[in-house]
Amino acid sequence: VGSGQMCIRDSQMLMRLKVYHLLLQLINDILDLSRIESGTMDFQLSRHSLPLLLKNVHDSQQLNMPPGVELLLDIPEGSKKYMVTDNVRLQQVVNNLINNAAKFTTSGSITFGYTEDEDGYTSLFVEDTGKGISKEGVRHIFERFYKVDNFTQGAGLGLSICQTIVERFRGEINVSSELGKGTRFTVRVPDFNE
Repeated sequence: VGSGQMCIRDSQMLMRLKVYHLLLQLINDILDLSRIESGTMDFQLSRHSLPLLLKNVHDSQQLNMPPGVELLLDIPEGSKKYMVTDNVRLQQVVNNLINNAAKFTTSGSITFGYTEDEDGYTSLFVEDTGKGISKEGVRHIFERFYKVDNFTQGAGLGLSICQTIVERFRGEINVSSELGKGTRFTVRVPDFNE
């Protein structure tokens, strides 16, 4: 077998792995939505360090950034913020938002972190320098299966899942965007969930 044939086989194998990964992600997203809606999604609430949680997200997401896109973590200096939350679900929300930003950002940066502007609440954010979302797109962005661009990867479930998890945390999620300038998602959640 020549080296050319090996490269073709390797390329085909990588393509299959990507397709399998996408299918697995779709199945997991549908199962998550089903569990959330039926009230059977398990939320394990305990005290967590928010800076550590976001540092872990940063370290794992760093490898997923498109070439030419920098991932930046922006947390208040010296913050030792703790929250009573489900760290797996909160990370799922932040990861979904970062993954979404990475699809639409070809250069510049994706910045995420949090602010502590309101007693009892924390506002997490993910902001990108991507292509932005139209006003019409913003109106529909959290609807199931809605996609701003039908040619991008994904089924249009990630943001709907984010919204559902955030609502389960008794929080809210908002988006602001301008075409050609980027998008900012803000998640406001209470510091203590029950």
